[in-house]
Amino acid sequence: MTDTSLLPVDRPASPAPRRLTPPRWLDPRLIGGVVLVLVAVVLGSVVVSSADRRQSVWALSRDVAAGTVLTGADLRPVRVQLGAAESGYLRADVAVIGRTVRRSLHAGELLAAAEMAEPEPGVTVTIPMQPENAPQISRGERITLWLSTKTCRGLVLLSGVPVQSAEKVTGSAFGSTTGSLLVVRVSAADAKRVVSSLDLEGAVLRAGVLSPGEQPEQPSEALASCAGSAR
Repeated sequence: MTDTSLLPVDRPASPAPRRLTPPRWLDPRLIGGVVLVLVAVVLGSVVVSSADRRQSVWALSRDVAAGTVLTGADLRPVRVQLGAAESGYLRADVAVIGRTVRRSLHAGELLAAAEMAEPEPGVTVTIPMQPENAPQISRGERITLWLSTKTCRGLVLLSGVPVQSAEKVTGSAFGSTTGSLLVVRVSAADAKRVVSSLDLEGAVLRAGVLSPGEQPEQPSEALASCAGSAR
């Protein structure tokens, strides 16, 4: 008997090994995918920008009273879509600093072209105000200014006048306290009344803020009763 365990056995051949190839960064499929992404981004930007019809226009950054001469601090540009009403408002590339507003406007309101005017001829007057004779007053508010002396009480010097500037100061004119310097723009005649009143003996000026819509008081016609003896 033949021993079969000693006979050669046929075994399947081993598969040939596959060599790993390094990745190719210039794979056409990769390049094509990147190009498609870039095209999609560009097209999306074009579509969004063409759909955005907003324009940059001027808006008020704070409340201002009629007659206030605008400064850069009063304005801020905003982007809005106004459609057919766009032509009625001032674009942010239009110079408006130094012009005045015809009516009182509130912070956030868009600046309409119809509300603008050139400043009327006038004189700028600085009024020192003791802290006990006036509330907190800010630029753009309307005030009434009263005069009192030893011979008169509470005569109206000005009323309904917008404050162009309000600054807190400490100096010899106010002692150890902090007073205010109010800057107003008025006619030459009103400026003369204010300056003359400051030269009266015992002159005390008081100021009050008019609320929106409040009518100004009628200024006193003459200050002769307040004259007394001049300093």
